[in-house]
Amino acid sequence: MNDGFFCVDMRGYPTPSLATMPDLPASFHGNAAGIAFADGHSEIHKWKDPRTMPPVRKTGPPVVSQANNPDVIWLWEHTTTKNR
Repeated sequence: MNDGFFCVDMRGYPTPSLATMPDLPASFHGNAAGIAFADGHSEIHKWKDPRTMPPVRKTGPPVVSQANNPDVIWLWEHTTTKNR
């Protein structure tokens, strides 16, 4: 992560083929991460798609194309968005 927060890009929602991930989540704990929500609950989610946890490199942007990534779909399903 390149800063102190993590964001979920909802621009492709709800179309899985348009999924992107601007920030990659941490996966230090067995390819899983703890996510805290505004309502006070938290969950540990184990990442399923290798694109969510690529090898760490010192240069270059993270993988952006995440089409049909089940981890992005999980994040979408657990994130708020403006009603359409």
